[in-house]
Amino acid sequence: MNSQDFKLKAKFNLKTYYWNLFVVGIILIAIMTSSAALVGLVLTGPAMVGVNQYRLHIARTNTEDTNLLVSGFKGNVINHIITFVLMSIFIFLWTLLLIIPGIIKTFSYSMTFFILADNPDLEPQEAIKRSREMMHGHKWRLFKLYLSFIGWYLLVLLTFGVGMIFLDPYINLSVTHFYEDLKTRT
Repeated sequence: MNSQDFKLKAKFNLKTYYWNLFVVGIILIAIMTSSAALVGLVLTGPAMVGVNQYRLHIARTNTEDTNLLVSGFKGNVINHIITFVLMSIFIFLWTLLLIIPGIIKTFSYSMTFFILADNPDLEPQEAIKRSREMMHGHKWRLFKLYLSFIGWYLLVLLTFGVGMIFLDPYINLSVTHFYEDLKTRT
C-alpha cells in the first residue's frame, strides 16, 4: 500500500467520524501542551494510548467506541507514563547529536503508542523496541506519507497554524492505516 491508499481509507472513515476525531484531537493537543508541565507529562502517555485505541477501532470497524478514549487511564497507567517519558528523553538525546538523528528516531518510535493500544500491558522499553523493529525499513514510507500532505501544510501556514487542528484527524487516521498495514508486514 502507498500513501494514497492510506489517505483514501482515512477519508472513508472521516466521512462519518471527522468531527468526533476533531474534538478528540483538540483534547489531546490541550493535554500535550498543558501549561502545567507535570500535568502534560503525566497525562500524555495514557491519553495517547486511549486515543490510538479509539482511532484503531474506527479504522478497523468503521464504528466508534468513545469508551476507548479513557482506556489508557485503566490498567498499566504507570507504564504508559514511563513510555512517554522514555520516548521523550531518547528523542531529546538523539536530537542533541544533530537534528536529523532526532527526526529518524522520532520515526522509529512513532508506532509505540499504537503498539501499546493493541498491547496495553507491554513494558515501556518493549513497546519502544517493537516500534523500532516494526519501523525498520519503513521510515521512508512514513516520511512519504507525511510529505504527501505538503499542499495541506502550505494551507496551514496561510492560516498561521490554526488550520492544523482541522487537518489533524486526516493525518492521524492516515497514519493509523499505515500502522495497520505495517502490522500485516511484520
